[in-house]
Amino acid sequence: AISACEKGGQWLQALEVFERMSGESVERNTITYNAAVSACEKGGQWQQALWLFESMQGARLERDTITYSTAISACEKGGQWKQALELFGIAYSDLVEGDTITHSAAISACEKGGEWQQALELFERMWGERVERDTVSYSVAISACEKG
Repeated sequence: AISACEKGGQWLQALEVFERMSGESVERNTITYNAAVSACEKGGQWQQALWLFESMQGARLERDTITYSTAISACEKGGQWKQALELFGIAYSDLVEGDTITHSAAISACEKGGEWQQALELFERMWGERVERDTVSYSVAISACEKG
């Protein structure tokens, strides 16, 4: 149900379903949290996405690559490039292996924040970490240089 709300752009309804789980003694897990974070990200609610992201730690749930990618993307869409980079750093300290999507979201956050040097640094880091660079990662890196 949370994913259906997310796909329909109904972030508030997704959070209501998510909250109902607790009242009905249904256990939340990484998958349900990821769906709720994604619904907030798609709805442009970066603060809500971060609240959910941070509450996972209190719930003793593992945050995976999807969790980080979605939270970074939420910050990127909210114009919060510093927060996006902080999450990117936390992912590595939590030993979560970043993928193309995670890196591209962080690069895009830097690009939108006018931080072209940081965007290029992340783009080059992909090569060193053997993370595949795709059309999106190249496009946002080029766009960052264009704006810089």
